[in-house]
Parts: sequence; C-alpha cells; structure tokens
Amino acid sequence: MYSAVDATIFIVAILANLLMIGIFLAKARGLARLEYRLGIALEALALPLCVAAALNLLWGRPWWTVALPLAMVAFLVVELLFDYVWKLDFRNTWLLWPYLALYYVGLIALTGYAFSLGKPYGFVTLALYFVNLAVTGYSYSRVGHGSGPRRASRG
Repeated sequence: MYSAVDATIFIVAILANLLMIGIFLAKARGLARLEYRLGIALEALALPLCVAAALNLLWGRPWWTVALPLAMVAFLVVELLFDYVWKLDFRNTWLLWPYLALYYVGLIALTGYAFSLGKPYGFVTLALYFVNLAVTGYSYSRVGHGSGPRRASRG
C-alpha cells in the first residue's frame, strides 16, 4: 500500500525535473507556446503530490513523508498564482528570490524522498536535478530570467 504512494512521488520527481528541463530549453529557444504547455503539465503534478501527502498523513507515516511532497506543492501553488492567475512580472523583482527558494527546496525535497526509497531512486532523481540545473544555467545565459510562461497565452 505504501509502495504505490512512494512510487508516485518518485515518478513525480522524475517528471518535475524533465518538465523543468523542457521548460528551460523552450524558454532559451523562444518557444513560448511549448513553454506554456509544459508549465501547465508541471502544475498538474500538484494533484498526485497532494493525494500522496494526504494518504501518508492518514496512514500515520512519518512527518517527512507529508512535508517533503508538500514543499513541491507550495512551489507549484506560488507558480500557478504568479504566472498563470495573477500574471505577475515578478522575475525582475524581489519576489524572484522567495520564488526560487521554494523551487529549489521543492525539488530537493522530492530528491530526498526518492533517496528514502533506495539509493538507485535517489541517484536517478539527483542526476536529473543536476541536468535541470545545467539547463537552467544555459537558459539563463540565453534569456536571463525571462518573462515566464504566461506570455505564451497571448501569442
């Protein structure tokens, strides 16, 4: 019963990194519509994370099995609000730093959860996290912080 929830969180960790890699590559290449669509897919990952955290809580599992998935949910909620609902141009303001903190804490939390399942799971997730960081650096070198995926909805 726990294994299905744990596998879901591992898969979400992998998908989150892959989607972020795609988002940053799309941003660097000016593919706003693709960036937007990948962002929506990333947002959808909040649902299985919320279900997994709720089940872990209901089953009385350790606190971190609830807290680690919810760290990524916190980022996804802020991302949803900033980029898709309020459409804030926050990437060139002080709001960028708390946003980035949530982003990295969320991904690291999922990586930590993956390591709790075993070293192979953790190292696969960590490797994708490092690829994500490299692609983030590439994107930043091409376009800076950019405007976010919300611009794609206008094009």
